[in-house]
Amino acid sequence: MSSLNRSAVRVVAGLSVTAALSFARGAHAQYADARDEPGRLRIGFNVNGGIGTGQNVSGPTVGSTFRAGWQFDRLSAFYGQITPLVWLPSRASGTSTSFAASCQFTPMYSMTRFDVLELAFGPSLDISSGQLRKEFSGTNFGAHARIAFHLGGRDEVSGRRSGFTIGLDAHPTFVKGGWYTFVTLGLGYDWF
Repeated sequence: MSSLNRSAVRVVAGLSVTAALSFARGAHAQYADARDEPGRLRIGFNVNGGIGTGQNVSGPTVGSTFRAGWQFDRLSAFYGQITPLVWLPSRASGTSTSFAASCQFTPMYSMTRFDVLELAFGPSLDISSGQLRKEFSGTNFGAHARIAFHLGGRDEVSGRRSGFTIGLDAHPTFVKGGWYTFVTLGLGYDWF
C-alpha cells in the first residue's frame, strides 16, 4: 500500500471515529426533540474531484454524485448514491497514463448531527472499465464512507433542511489481489 493510500485511510478513519463518538454522545437528546417529525424525501448532488490510487498506480479523478432516499427523522436517513467518475491513473514511475471510468452504486445509511454534520457509510457495487489491469474492469464490490458539512438551515415547522454541501468521500474498490481507493472532495447541494 502506498504512503498516500495509508495516509488517506488514516485521515478517513480518524474523522469517522471522531464523528461516530460525537454522534453517540448526543444522538439520544437530538432524537427525542425530533421524533414527531414526519419522514420525507431526501435528494442531493455533488461535483467531485480528488485522487485514485492502488496497485502501483495513482492519478486524478473527477466525477459527480447523485443521492435520493428517505429521511426518517432529524437524525437518520437511508439513500441510494450513484457516483460516475473518470480516472487518469499513471504508474509510479510516471511513464504512461491510462484512462479508466467507473460507476459506483452505493446504498448509504446516514446520520446527521446538529443539522450540519453528516456521517454516512455503506457497501457498494462498482462497474468499471478502462486501460488498466484487467481485474479493475468489470463488476467489483466496494465500500463507501462520507463526511459532509451542510451549510444552510432547517425549517422549524417541517424540519426540512437544505443547503450547500461540502463532502469528503473515501471509496475502496476491492479487486483480486488488492484494492483501489478513491478519495474525493465534493461541492453540491442537498434537500432533506
